[in-house]
Amino acid sequence: RRLPKAAKGATNEVVRTVNGIRHKRMGGGDLVVSEMGLGTQRWGSGDFNAPDEATCLSFLDRAILEGGINLIDTAEQYPIPSTRAKPEG
Repeated sequence: RRLPKAAKGATNEVVRTVNGIRHKRMGGGDLVVSEMGLGTQRWGSGDFNAPDEATCLSFLDRAILEGGINLIDTAEQYPIPSTRAKPEG
């Protein structure tokens, strides 16, 4: 059974705080996300400045297990390869 929208809470309502990171309601539904997210765009890429797998896993552990982050951005929205001459992509 789904709760009426009004019973779920207002959008942007702070639902909880985990390790100093506020988690807010997104929309009027059940989805609650951390205000801070972890971007993963260059992970696993062939770019010269991409982190290796062990570093990526340590980033995930720290963000999720220690930092209270539950928003992970996995979009490959800017598929621009980087080079030493243009490290920003």
